[in-house]
Amino acid sequence: MTKQHLTEIQKLVEDKLKEKLKTYKAETSYTPFFSAIFPQEVIVKASLMQSLYTSFGMSIYEQMAVILAKQAGYHAERQYKLLGEIDRDTANLIDDLCLNTKPDKDSEIAQIRSSIKPGNLLSDKESVVDVFIRRPDGSELCVDITTVKPNLKEFRSMRKKLLRWVALRLSVDKNAQIDTRIGIPYNPYYPNDYLRWTGNELTSKDLLVQNDLWAAFAGYDVYSELIEAFEEVGKRLNSHLATSRLL
Repeated sequence: MTKQHLTEIQKLVEDKLKEKLKTYKAETSYTPFFSAIFPQEVIVKASLMQSLYTSFGMSIYEQMAVILAKQAGYHAERQYKLLGEIDRDTANLIDDLCLNTKPDKDSEIAQIRSSIKPGNLLSDKESVVDVFIRRPDGSELCVDITTVKPNLKEFRSMRKKLLRWVALRLSVDKNAQIDTRIGIPYNPYYPNDYLRWTGNELTSKDLLVQNDLWAAFAGYDVYSELIEAFEEVGKRLNSHLATSRLL
């Protein structure tokens, strides 16, 4: 990672954390059972961390992805609107694949490519892509960045979303080389493999987890550099957190 892009990511993260510290208010300050066990400082920090887990990925991870992709020479956008039109037969095919078959991404894409009819540039209920990348060779990557532990229902709906993205794109260009993935920013089960609900709902060709996700954006394994960048931000923010009005 270049120094310029490293600095850009660190500033992005640091500004977001400082903004959260400045504006954060706990939903309630009355926690009698936890207060009987833990000091107030621990309770506040835990509440703050939970708030960060919820809000952080919705913006920071997407912006980091775009910074890394542009450094690699890719075209990259966040909250990209994927336009197209899915005909009824292909929509029914996708529903059937999700309800009645085990995931097989290559086969699913082939079936959708064969079924899809040319469509207009219309917005769809699944049009918004968290991170869209087009590489110099013309291949495209659409990523839905999600929480690290989606539940079973969420995985099922995400599988359908990935297939609808494929259909939308192929309705405009039947020869498009599109790859659609769920992005997991880090593996909560490390050093073990990520195996949450994946057996019957998604395959390795549907997921990008931790190193693989960030490598897809940057063009190489950049994960350790990102961790080092966050560690540096943490060092700079320690004194700020210690003197925060929250504590």
